[in-house]
Amino acid sequence: MSKVPLMGLLLILALTPVSSAQSDGCRGALDVLNRVKEEITPNLSANSEMGKRRLEVMQSSLENGTHLCKDFPELWYYRMAVSQRLGLEKDASYAKFKIEELRYDNRFDPFSLPPAAEPPPTSAETSVARILQKWALVVGIDNFEDKRIPALHYSVKDSRDFVDFLKDPQGGRFDSTHIEHLENEKATLVGIREGLGRLRASAQPDDLVVLYLSGHGSPRDRDPNGVSYILTHDTNLDDSATLYATSLQMIDLVQQLNREIKARHVVLILDTCFSGDAITGLGSRESSLGSKGIAPVWPNDPPADAPASLSFSEALQNLKIGYGRAVITASRANEASWESPTLQNGYFTHFLLEVLRESHGNESLDHLFSRVRTVVSSRVRTDLGASQNPSFEFSESAGSIVIGVAETM
Repeated sequence: MSKVPLMGLLLILALTPVSSAQSDGCRGALDVLNRVKEEITPNLSANSEMGKRRLEVMQSSLENGTHLCKDFPELWYYRMAVSQRLGLEKDASYAKFKIEELRYDNRFDPFSLPPAAEPPPTSAETSVARILQKWALVVGIDNFEDKRIPALHYSVKDSRDFVDFLKDPQGGRFDSTHIEHLENEKATLVGIREGLGRLRASAQPDDLVVLYLSGHGSPRDRDPNGVSYILTHDTNLDDSATLYATSLQMIDLVQQLNREIKARHVVLILDTCFSGDAITGLGSRESSLGSKGIAPVWPNDPPADAPASLSFSEALQNLKIGYGRAVITASRANEASWESPTLQNGYFTHFLLEVLRESHGNESLDHLFSRVRTVVSSRVRTDLGASQNPSFEFSESAGSIVIGVAETM
């Protein structure tokens, strides 16, 4: 049986040339920016010695980043925000001047508590029985405009199968008009952002939102805990600046789910790899399976109570700040997510749907996940001799979300 690895672009990105001195400088600067965005939390302040040290490291890194990548306004914006947090008013004022000069207007306080962190006003509204309407954005990408990105085999089929479950009156029980499905050419960065924008406009506090993405995840070279991007159909690998500008940044997706989506119940499902600096550990076994820079960090399967940092990128950790936010990923950090020509699906999506159908969508996330993890891990180990362990984390009340719950109008 042929063995097809689902995601993992570390080798390709490592070999992608940087086109100019400015791009070369921006490569490190944009990596810094992603790290800062992921590490900022509402409770981070200069009032404690540890908090002050972390902020000072951020400020120094951002200052250096704006020297290397002078015309990227978001770098200046975060430099201003961190300097303000440290009480460095002179530096904050200078950064603000640069922001205005570069006409950057996408501003919010990254240290503020996101609206999603607010619990419902009464305990009665925490019940899943209070779901009034359900909304979904489903994305599957097999093919990419940039031919340096290898095509996938079953991501689009995964997404179609997931849509079929959502529409099934004995399964997801979603109104078909409330499901937006983007595949290949429609799944551009703008297309996905517009889909998120429609969720932002439509979903209300008592609603449920499900976001499913199947495709390539792009690792950040020096982060062993996760990735920075989900590649879209029009992602451009010319250099780090174009990758940054044409991919869905994980931390931006998380910020949208926490700050822009009003629904108190949100489920993010990612059938992508979350690999980090694994290329140095790539051995002949992984190469023979066709894995591009993916190697496990555990000698065997990680324990069920493994630290979250080994399961999720730092960006996804920020979802736990919110209320009613759940995230399920196909694999832990530094693991590949695999496709199966026998199943005609990715292993994760195939068995996730199998478990969901068995319960007719009526099982809570925390109950169904343990079965999904067990069967995926076991089947990938049996078929491929590889390690793939789906991961699940959630904020307050999200473990009890039931995807197939009936709407209560």
